[in-house]
Amino acid sequence: MAAAAAQSAPAYRLQAPQRSDIARAARAIPDSTSSVKLTVPGASWGGPYRTASGESVTVFASNAYPVDPAVGQRWADFLASLVHGPELSSVIVFLAPMSQVGRLCGQDAVACYSPPDRLLVAPGEDPAADLSAEAVITHEYGHHVAANRSNAPWEAVDTGTKRWASSIQVCSKARKGDLAPGAEDPVQYEINPGEGFAESYRVLNERKAGRPETPWQIVSDLLYPTAAALQALELDVTSPWERETTATQTGRFTRATRTRTFTVATQLDGRFRVTLRPSAGMRLTVDVFAASKRIAHAAGAGTLARGTTICGTRSYRVRVHALKGNGAFSLAVSKP
Repeated sequence: MAAAAAQSAPAYRLQAPQRSDIARAARAIPDSTSSVKLTVPGASWGGPYRTASGESVTVFASNAYPVDPAVGQRWADFLASLVHGPELSSVIVFLAPMSQVGRLCGQDAVACYSPPDRLLVAPGEDPAADLSAEAVITHEYGHHVAANRSNAPWEAVDTGTKRWASSIQVCSKARKGDLAPGAEDPVQYEINPGEGFAESYRVLNERKAGRPETPWQIVSDLLYPTAAALQALELDVTSPWERETTATQTGRFTRATRTRTFTVATQLDGRFRVTLRPSAGMRLTVDVFAASKRIAHAAGAGTLARGTTICGTRSYRVRVHALKGNGAFSLAVSKP
């Protein structure tokens, strides 16, 4: 009788993914983004798969699932169908039953991602009737995208990518205490912008798949992406922001002209720095204003430099004044 019961017990089955099921996410996706080292268990099958686009995607499945390379290929093709950049070739995906996911990711997690290992652990079957495996892995892949982008001086995996985070105003909302970048505890999960980015990434792919949008109830409404935020996110994925750029203004002081003012647009949050270089013998001041508030000041001869962090401010005024001497100057402005 015991043998008969064992034979009749349902076996785990690695389901084949459907793009339409990205939209089946009517509940929270409790996950974890961990710095703890994760590795693919030895009891697994799979490896690199070549997609129709010629890209290589690494997918492993637990030995709890019958070996089926065709289904492994379907998952690789599914990942390649998501909006992605060159980070696709570096992800390692491990699909497993929920019991094994829980052992690797934590008891309450339905998935996890380890940035150092670029390892994404997710269920190979739907965790619930109203939450699909496709929705979970798309959300988790959003974490992989963020982990492979820069949002200097912040970590993109905690705050989201540069253009998306600036559009959502992550920095200013975090300063007010409305958002909690990097928070992994259940209480603050819904105000973690890293989770907001991953969920926005899922919504972007949901729309790309032509599916009706499911209710936004996984994270706070503060993180709900506008159309502009989704456009910014897609650009962050396909054309990643890499570093600040510097533009230089020049001018000349005479007896009649002692002050010059420049307005600098700052569409993105991040580092802002001005460097003033005068001609020999001149003594200058440089001031940086946000609206009517002076936020930086320097005075003296020789090179003057000051910086600040752009956090929701969308333009600065830089005022240069000659205290002594006449001659040329250059003002270099570095910003995202």
